[in-house]
Amino acid sequence: MRIRRRYVAMVLFVLTGIAAAVALKRFNSIPAFIVLGPGYVVQAWLFEHHRALGGFGYQMTMIGVSAAVWTVIILGLGMAVALLAKVTLK
Repeated sequence: MRIRRRYVAMVLFVLTGIAAAVALKRFNSIPAFIVLGPGYVVQAWLFEHHRALGGFGYQMTMIGVSAAVWTVIILGLGMAVALLAKVTLK
């Protein structure tokens, strides 16, 4: 059975979003900061350009950007491993 990348990406985005939301509540540890790093960088950029969001917008920016970045990283690594396995097994 073949699973479409689109569905894997959606499930992975939800899972990384949940991980980022949990990390936001426990932001005082290094693993949480690593998970939220991309969202933190975007929020800092928004702050520098006087477009920073406060309250709920801040949380959604942190969670959404972090989830999107980690989804792309994980999918990219997965596709690279699959391509490498395909090439080496021929």
